[in-house]
Amino acid sequence: MKNFFSGKSIGSFFKKFYIFIILATIYLPLIFIVAISFNGQTDRGNINLNFGCPDVVNYLELFKNNEFVNGLLNSLLLSVIVAPVCVFFGVITCFGIWNSTKKQTGFIMTSSKLSLVNPEVITGISLSLLFSSTIIPLGLDFGFVTVLLAHISFCTPYAIITIYPRMAKMNSNLILASYDLGYSKTKTFFKVIVPYLFPAILSAFAIVLAMSLDDFIITNLVNGSFQTIGTAIYTTRKGIKAWVVTFGAIVVLLTFLVMLIVVAIKARKNKK
Repeated sequence: MKNFFSGKSIGSFFKKFYIFIILATIYLPLIFIVAISFNGQTDRGNINLNFGCPDVVNYLELFKNNEFVNGLLNSLLLSVIVAPVCVFFGVITCFGIWNSTKKQTGFIMTSSKLSLVNPEVITGISLSLLFSSTIIPLGLDFGFVTVLLAHISFCTPYAIITIYPRMAKMNSNLILASYDLGYSKTKTFFKVIVPYLFPAILSAFAIVLAMSLDDFIITNLVNGSFQTIGTAIYTTRKGIKAWVVTFGAIVVLLTFLVMLIVVAIKARKNKK
C-alpha cells in the first residue's frame, strides 16, 4: 500500500488508466440515469431512488403525462420551424459573406461569434425588453410567437458559423462554369451551391435542432404561458419527477444508438 501511494506508482497508474478515468467521469452519470429510470416512482410521481427489482412502469406511464407530452410536442413544433429557417438564413448569409470584401467578412463573422459567447441571460433579457416594447403594444402577448422569434435570433449565428467554413472553400470557377453552361443565378444557387454546402447544411440543421430543443434560459424569459420540454423540466425542481428521468434515459439510449450506427457505417466503409 505504501508503494502504491508513492509518486511513481500514482504517476504510472494515471498514465495507464487516465483515459478510462475521464470516460468514467463523462459516462457514469449517463449510465446512472438509465439505471435509475427502471426504479419506478413514488406516490407523488417522483423517481424512486431505492434500487430493487427493475420496473418499466416509468416508460409505460411516460406518454400518459400531459405535462411531458405538451412540452415535448411544443418543443418539436418549435424546432421543426426554427431549424429550416435558421439554416436558410445561414446559407444566404454565408453566400453573401463569401461575395463580400475581407473587412465586411471579418465584421459579420465577429458579430456572429460575439452573439455566441454572449451570456444567455443577457440575450434573453434583451429579447424580452424588445418584445415588450414592440409586440405587447400591438395587443399580442408573450407565447409561441415570441419564443419562435427568440429561437431564430439566437440559433441563426450557429448556422452561420457551421456553414461558412464550407462556403469559404468553394471554388468560384464552379459558379462561373455554371453560368457558362447557361444556368441562371437562381439555378446555380440551387443546383451548384446548395449541393456543395449540403454536408455543412446537415451539420447546421442538427446543431440548431439541438440548441432549440435544449434551451431553457432564453425561452423562460420570453415564453409567457407557452411551455417547452426545457421549461417543463424546470418546474420539477422541487422534486425529480419520474418522467424527467425516463425522458433523459431515452435521450441517452437514442444518442448511444445513433453513435453505434455511425461507427458501424464508418467501419464498414473503411473495410470496403
